[in-house]
Amino acid sequence: MNRSLILLGLFALPACGAAAQEVEELIYLPSARLAEAVRTASAAAPSPVLATTLEQRDDHASIMVRRTESSGPELHEAFDDVYIVHEGAAVLVYGGTYEGAQTTEPGELRGGTITGGTRQALAPGDVMVVPAEVPHQVVIEPGKSIIYHVIKVRRGK
Repeated sequence: MNRSLILLGLFALPACGAAAQEVEELIYLPSARLAEAVRTASAAAPSPVLATTLEQRDDHASIMVRRTESSGPELHEAFDDVYIVHEGAAVLVYGGTYEGAQTTEPGELRGGTITGGTRQALAPGDVMVVPAEVPHQVVIEPGKSIIYHVIKVRRGK
């Protein structure tokens, strides 16, 4: 009888310890949608920047970007940027001293210059995370281009 109670107790443990968890709406971006965004970026008429927003919420955004010229320096006070490179190449300059920036909207600085930043080459398959409050800039060599997916994630609320 003791053996039966012990076995019954073991089966009951997971049910007792596992509480139901509320799940907010999940976000699903199927690979076909991402592939289509990359194809669209590849085939678009020449322009220095093409940005397609795939998902936008208060706490995050998902954007496919094609660049044929460098971005200006920028800094986000509350958002991390996660770069996932699909095609092409660029250099991401980050850190250093950021001067001459202008606030374009609350928590967003753009323009100016980065001095003494670290240079990181980016190629297809690379993932780079730029934390909030770190100045950064995507630098494109003349005649080159890059297609990347950037996911912007708000730091804790």
